[in-house]
Order: sequence, then C-alpha cells, then structure tokens
Amino acid sequence: MLEKSGHPGQNIFFSNIFNIIGGLVYALFYKVRVESDRAIPTTGPVLILSKHWTLADVALGKIAVKKDSGRHLWCVMKDSLAKPPFGWFLLRQGGIPVNRKNPEKSKHDLLLARSVLNEQHALCIFPEQTIVPGKMGRGRLPGFRFITSKPERPIAVLCIGFHYTKRRFRRTLVEIKIGSPREFGAGEDPVLFLHERMQEIARLSGLEYTHPPAKAISETADT
Repeated sequence: MLEKSGHPGQNIFFSNIFNIIGGLVYALFYKVRVESDRAIPTTGPVLILSKHWTLADVALGKIAVKKDSGRHLWCVMKDSLAKPPFGWFLLRQGGIPVNRKNPEKSKHDLLLARSVLNEQHALCIFPEQTIVPGKMGRGRLPGFRFITSKPERPIAVLCIGFHYTKRRFRRTLVEIKIGSPREFGAGEDPVLFLHERMQEIARLSGLEYTHPPAKAISETADT
C-alpha cells in the first residue's frame, strides 16, 4: 500500500535532520521534561494518541518518542501542511495529510495510515483533531475507528500527555508524559476504548476529561 499510495514515504535521514534542528530550535523556548517507563514497543505496530496543546507538540513528541524507543513516527496531519514550500519536507517525515473538515475526501490517506500500522510502523494521531490549549477537547471517533478497523493482530496503543507552564523570564516548561501500552484488538469496542484513552491523555496532561463517550454524540457532530 505504501508503494502504491503516491506518498513519497518516510525518509529516516530527513527525520533525523528534523529531530536535530527541531531540538536545537525548541530548546531556545522550552525546557522539556519527559516522564516515561520506556514502555514503547521497539517493534510491531504502535498507535500513539497524543494531547494537542500547541503546534510544538508535533516536534517535541516526535523527538521524545525517538529518544525513548528509537522509533521514527509517522503522523496524521491537516492537509494544509502538505502544501509548498515546506510540505514535501513534512511528508518525508511521515506526515499523512487529511482533510479534517471533509474526511470523506481523504479516504485514500486514511487507508495509508491504516497501512502504516499494518506494515509494523509507529503512527501518531491527535484525537482532538485540533489545538486545544489548557483543557481537553472531545475525542473524535471516526478517524480512530477507521484507522484501527478490526485489526488482524492487536495494536499497541499508547497515550502521550502534554502540559505547558509559562514561567517569567525563563523558558516555558513542557512536561511530556508517555503512558503504557494498551492492546486494541478486533474484539474491542472502539467507542469505549477511545473514551478510556481520552481520560488517560487527560490524566497524563494534568487535565480533566468531561466529555461523554462518542456514541452519546450524534453522527453529524462526529463528521
């Protein structure tokens, strides 16, 4: 699927360059603390569900996962980020562009995200699907349900929490907490599973998740 998708594919050299440059640039603005049990599987499919506090989450989370497990993340991103002049570079990181307003137009790209897991890679999605600083947005079910789609073998799913604290005359403190893996198999209820993971993301981020499970929301609100 990766070869037939038209996606240029993830390039490890470009990914390493991004991590080095990103780490140096963000170090000017952020003091990063990572808390982890080093439980990210080093092989096999891994789906990471991450809090989305600010744009910095993408680079800081990618770097943290690489340091923690040695793995280079693929990541579902909004389609506008794939446009010139820098879109090609993000695609080569493993960025998968999705039209969030009209996801039906991105079925091909969502199938690619599913294929990334099937081919034993690590993939990150932001289930809030937008930046929500300082509180938890509602977890969006359709993307998660489509990408996981009754896997033949269980997928390791991990949550990552972010918390940003602005400090006077000092760099903003970023606390990144990486959870432990939970298996998502064909017999799992995606509604309940995602709801529990959203609660876990909230705990890891020092926040509270107050939204009801996705099945209590109309399908119109989910799309």
